[in-house]
Amino acid sequence: MFSSNNATLQPQQSPCEDRKVEVSIASGDDGEHAVLRYSTWTEGLGWCSQKTIRLDGEQLDDIHRALTVARHRIKRHRAEAGETSEPGKVIQMPTLA
Repeated sequence: MFSSNNATLQPQQSPCEDRKVEVSIASGDDGEHAVLRYSTWTEGLGWCSQKTIRLDGEQLDDIHRALTVARHRIKRHRAEAGETSEPGKVIQMPTLA
């Protein structure tokens, strides 16, 4: 049995406004787990959870490595295909008077 403990990270803005991934921490009898929740937007229903995956600490390290490799390969393939990537956005910080 898992209980969520309000440690939900806000999903990052995505070009896909009808899909999102949320990451949260859940506590269970066997310790804390990261919870990945994939949701889609359905008109009339709102956000609907499609898949939920619970990962322990060791699995987090494995998935982090796998995602890093996948991200680099996709970026390399896009660059080889001549696609340009969007430059990073600079956020203006308020100045102190």
